Amino acid sequence: SHVPIILVGHVTKNGDVAGPRTVEHMVDSVLYLEAGALIDGGISSLRVLRAAKNRFGSNEEVGVYEMSSGGRLVPVSDPSSYFLANRMDQVDSEGTAVSIVLEGIRSMAVEVQALVALSGGSGGYSGRRVVDGISNSRLLLILAVLQKRYGISFHRQDVYLNVVGGMQLTKGTKSGSG
Repeated sequence: SHVPIILVGHVTKNGDVAGPRTVEHMVDSVLYLEAGALIDGGISSLRVLRAAKNRFGSNEEVGVYEMSSGGRLVPVSDPSSYFLANRMDQVDSEGTAVSIVLEGIRSMAVEVQALVALSGGSGGYSGRRVVDGISNSRLLLILAVLQKRYGISFHRQDVYLNVVGGMQLTKGTKSGSG
């Protein structure tokens, strides 16, 4: 009768659909609507729609939306402009870089900010690692490479890393410096 049925499910902390996998196998598409990273302690208006399974098309498509004040999802036609709109200036300043990331088949520019400061701890205290928009394990990998290849020690340093605009750089995201 050509009537679509939408099942809304719960996602576990690991990112899997909760419950029996039977439900996931029965449906034609599994879509994830993800909220952006928290900005200044508030909720980001950014939403990213991803297909984990799509029986009738590509699951490489990614939709970027902004939640309006009226509660409507409005498509962001140019995500790069969205993420770079609030830059202080048009040139990179110390601690910032623009990176091109690939979300599915959509490439977009995002600003990444980093800050390294002497740790306030004493004795054998190891520095803090604070991340927003990127996984902590990815930051640790970057720091390990910098230490191994360039001899830079971050043992007594606090390291802060932020992806501006609420974008979450996930495992599937590919990036390159710009």
